[in-house]
Amino acid sequence: MAPLGLLYIAHALKKTGFNASMLDLCFSKDVHGDIMKSIKQVTPDFVGVSLRNIDNLTFPRSVSYLPVIKEVVETVKSYTRAPIVLGGSAFSLFPKEILSFLNCEWGIAGEGEDALIKLLRCFSTCEKNYRDINNLLWKQGGRIHRNRTKCLEHPVDSVLDYSLIKNHMYVKYAGMANVQTKRGCGFKCAYCTYPLIEGKEYRLRPPETIAAEMKLLQKKYAVPHVFFVDDIFTHPPEHAAAICEALLKKNVKMHWSCFASPHGISKKLLTLMKRAGCTHIEFGSDALSDKVLARLRKPFAVRNILRASRLCNTIGIKCAHYIIFGAPGENRVSLKEGCAAIRRLKGDAIIIMIGIRIYPGTELEKISIKEGIITGRTNLLFPRFYISSEVPINGLLEKVKEFTLANFQCVVPGLGIRSSEAMYSILRQHYREGPLWGYLG
Repeated sequence: MAPLGLLYIAHALKKTGFNASMLDLCFSKDVHGDIMKSIKQVTPDFVGVSLRNIDNLTFPRSVSYLPVIKEVVETVKSYTRAPIVLGGSAFSLFPKEILSFLNCEWGIAGEGEDALIKLLRCFSTCEKNYRDINNLLWKQGGRIHRNRTKCLEHPVDSVLDYSLIKNHMYVKYAGMANVQTKRGCGFKCAYCTYPLIEGKEYRLRPPETIAAEMKLLQKKYAVPHVFFVDDIFTHPPEHAAAICEALLKKNVKMHWSCFASPHGISKKLLTLMKRAGCTHIEFGSDALSDKVLARLRKPFAVRNILRASRLCNTIGIKCAHYIIFGAPGENRVSLKEGCAAIRRLKGDAIIIMIGIRIYPGTELEKISIKEGIITGRTNLLFPRFYISSEVPINGLLEKVKEFTLANFQCVVPGLGIRSSEAMYSILRQHYREGPLWGYLG
């Protein structure tokens, strides 16, 4: 994923008259050297560090990124005394913990465009009215202060300047670029952090702006495919349809893919999406047992998942389903139901996760405390996973391994089944566009 969060911040800074540059470390082979060169070239008055994830969310092969992140921050500190401001989705979930862990003084939890501009004005005028800045955290006298978190009323409604992103590298290694069509999520999934980070209300970007961004990416940067990074592209369905209409009206002949929910998906919308260039859909289906879906607070049933898959197959859109084994309510019966349903799915790929990463502020955290998996004092900055006590871990892992090895459409990152960096590298050499799971069959 391209660092769109940083791009939005840079966009806001430039519109307000600040100079902004970006250093994307995603493809860096010398992180220390690249940071040193960038700081010496720019001589920044402040440095923003955006943290997207703090671990890979994958059980049992869990990997924490905190040591690498700490190394990045320490390297920045060694080359400049400019204030460091932390932000990003990962920081927003653990703001006080990360501020302490990285020994920094400033941070922004939630959307940063407005907060950062106000903070920089405080820096430049030597004013100290930090308490008036929504979303800001700061350290003073050994204590961390945190202001209220508030979402922006309207997200960016103008075309972004993608020149700060290494688009050619994302095309080379990911086969696509990224665009965001809205912020916020109106669903209430038990484990999800999107409402905590972006708010519970949808804030929609104009469809014409989305079409213009895609045209820019195609013409200026030779991007062949766009992935919409929204939590759920298909909700509200009226906005998804309006984007498709804008793409058709502006004659944007470009392939794209997205996340979607089986909830309320219609043949009419999928047909329109296909006409507008959609080639792949990733469904957050999560479970193939109605009992487990209910515990996860999903507003759909297994029959809706099967129907969504059939529709995509009929219309000619490749689809993948993300399925979690070991979620609340999982037992031996639901495991059998899930495996049986996978055989009935028409999806091109079934991406299986084992257990669920527990995040603070979610219903899953409360469930985990109630069931004794964690306590109210557990530091969730370091990965902890919920796995139903009704399915012993060793037995669950063995069952998933046995089943998925025998079913070619299944991908299990946690067990390395049809999922490895070497495999992805080989696939990308042969298939230049779109999600790699679409070529596994």
